[in-house]
Amino acid sequence: MSEILETYWAPHFGSTDEASALVSYLAQATSDPIEVHALFADLGLDRLSGNYTDTELDGFGDAFLVVAALSVLIAENKAAGAIDLGQLGGAQKTVRLHMDSKENTQINTALKYFALSPEDHAAAERFDEDDLTELADLSEQLRGQLD
Repeated sequence: MSEILETYWAPHFGSTDEASALVSYLAQATSDPIEVHALFADLGLDRLSGNYTDTELDGFGDAFLVVAALSVLIAENKAAGAIDLGQLGGAQKTVRLHMDSKENTQINTALKYFALSPEDHAAAERFDEDDLTELADLSEQLRGQLD
């Protein structure tokens, strides 16, 4: 497992039901690379205008946790050139992601807002105070991986 996946996926962002749903979605995708703007449209993230604080996505769960998991995968894609879904508990399939600047800005903004005010997010209720603080710190670090 890569350093990015060990740091961000395994301990936190990849351990949610939202991450599992995202990996399943990616395993079923047929395009190569998978366009992040199409993923946003399929999941309903495009209708949220970057506000992922308290929205549930049908079949995927908390919008911020989906975006956080996706951001780890985008960082992995950027570093390794692709994502091995088998390492994430998914199908033995490798996928690539392509992200436009609009989605990059929305994801970076969501991570920054979570880093500054994690308690303002519905997902905060799932974590104890120490884990929430760690997730906020990791969100800020993850932003740097996306630049």
